[in-house]
Amino acid sequence: MIPIIISLATGIVLGAIFMFLGPWLTGTSIHPSFSLGWLKLALFVFLPMWVTLVVLLVTVILAGLFLRQRARTAEETERRKHLEDQIAKLNQEHEAEIEKLNSKEPRLHGVWNNSQTFWHLGRKGQEPMMQIGGWIDLTSSNTDEVIYLLAAYIDGQRSDIFMDVAVKPNIVNHDQVMLFMVPPLETDATKPFTATVVVEDQYNRKHELPVHTFRATPGQPPPAPANIEKPSPALHASWRGDSAWGWATAHPEEDPIYMVRGDVTLLVDNIAEPVIITGVEIEGAESVGNFDNFQLNPNQPVTRGMRVYFRGKAPKGTEDYAVQLVFKDLRGNRYPTVEHRFKPLPIPERIDIQRGHHLS
Repeated sequence: MIPIIISLATGIVLGAIFMFLGPWLTGTSIHPSFSLGWLKLALFVFLPMWVTLVVLLVTVILAGLFLRQRARTAEETERRKHLEDQIAKLNQEHEAEIEKLNSKEPRLHGVWNNSQTFWHLGRKGQEPMMQIGGWIDLTSSNTDEVIYLLAAYIDGQRSDIFMDVAVKPNIVNHDQVMLFMVPPLETDATKPFTATVVVEDQYNRKHELPVHTFRATPGQPPPAPANIEKPSPALHASWRGDSAWGWATAHPEEDPIYMVRGDVTLLVDNIAEPVIITGVEIEGAESVGNFDNFQLNPNQPVTRGMRVYFRGKAPKGTEDYAVQLVFKDLRGNRYPTVEHRFKPLPIPERIDIQRGHHLS
């Protein structure tokens, strides 16, 4: 309203001016005394059209300038208010972070290993399930006791942690945090999944781990209808980043026996009872040496160190070794795993396969 009032006032002023200029422009003779007759003559004098147009044009221009300035002022006020709100929010978050850092409550800190985290779809019985997690380095502060992680949450949905995780004080703990979410939080198994995992300790304290993007890996599809054939068992293997390969005899050119080794987490799906793993093979190679049998239970990951000895089918000594391992159980069933790339050992290990010890 203010620009309109100012424009009207300006028009009135201009009109008053032209009350004096009008008679002069038309050559009308009037007396300078401010009488009723003089006012009537000034108001009803006939002006040229261009004078009226000029008055209207000036009035419109002034009104437009005032309206434009008013809009610009309102926009700047709104922008200033938005910036003030942002600054207030940042200050509030900063104060909360400082308060959190100064707190004497026990805290948990973690760094996910990007190359060893994943998620995929599976099933628990006939229910669809989402498996998500991986390896993470965990430390604690403001405490000298062991923190046991018993449960975890993603977006408020709870899952028990299916592996024992104990965070010891004053050291970096390399642990695996694996969750099984029923129902799944994501259904497109081809896309990465970004989430913040909140873990719960033995005192029901909750600790927020860093937000992380878990890569999608092949898994089992959602449960099929009852009239469709039951899916076959499948074995999943996740190797740690320090897995390696090398030759295992003193003279590989005479007796070419090689070895792959590393820590691996194994999980078998679609089984109702435990299976006993009795061997491992590499396609196109001959397995040698003894194998330590071990048991896999349904929906229970197992992490163990493994050494596999074989003869033939080995790359050059300075190249990575991309190979698929096939595990065998007591009943003769075979479980192929996803191909893994082993790094070459910087110093080859010379091992007596039969006696099972290192050669000097």
